[in-house]
Amino acid sequence: MIASTKYCLADPGKAYLVYLPSCGSVTVDLSAAAGVLKSEWLHPVEGKITPGATVSGGAKRTLNALFQGHAVLYIHQPVSK
Repeated sequence: MIASTKYCLADPGKAYLVYLPSCGSVTVDLSAAAGVLKSEWLHPVEGKITPGATVSGGAKRTLNALFQGHAVLYIHQPVSK
């Protein structure tokens, strides 16, 4: 299982899209990811996207939602320029 919420679309090591049906935290298995990843939180009702903290790959990581209610977490490799 990649995410503790059991709602996750992933390209392991590259990108993870996790749904949190209620506020709180989620544990995501980033074992397949190397280096530092970016995170973003989407409020699905308001459509607001909020940048989150950077996350280190290589292990399971727990992240806390930045707002109340439903949430979508997007963790991904930074875009190279």
